[in-house]
Amino acid sequence: MPSRRTIYPAGFYRTKAKQIRAICAILLARHGGRVPDTIEELLLASGVGRKTANLTVTLGFGKPGICVDTHVHRIANRLGWVVTKTPDDTEAALRLRLPKRWWIPINETLVRHGQQVCKPVSPLCSSCPVARACPKIGVDRRR
Repeated sequence: MPSRRTIYPAGFYRTKAKQIRAICAILLARHGGRVPDTIEELLLASGVGRKTANLTVTLGFGKPGICVDTHVHRIANRLGWVVTKTPDDTEAALRLRLPKRWWIPINETLVRHGQQVCKPVSPLCSSCPVARACPKIGVDRRR
């Protein structure tokens, strides 16, 4: 079992440590200790949301899925790819819009871009490789 210290860098480590233990108990009781390979089954576990379920099926099983966190949600809306209010809505819209071959890599690409360049407040548009093509929807201030 992971200790709190092990997952400390992920943030909210106390809550996550409790959730990991609870999910492990569910996996043992309902699935014989095996991790389900479908989003639908994973969502039945308390504490597992769409982002975690998608991440599990994509990285753990190589199945298509779109992990949408705050970075992916923000940037997809900022670029005008979607017009959504929640990450779950963004995932649904991107599933309809993006070819499946992009479903897995879009998360890492946009998360990295969101952490380094397309920040929530005052994005670094002057160093953005797609700045000319970006409509900058919702951007009030930029550097």
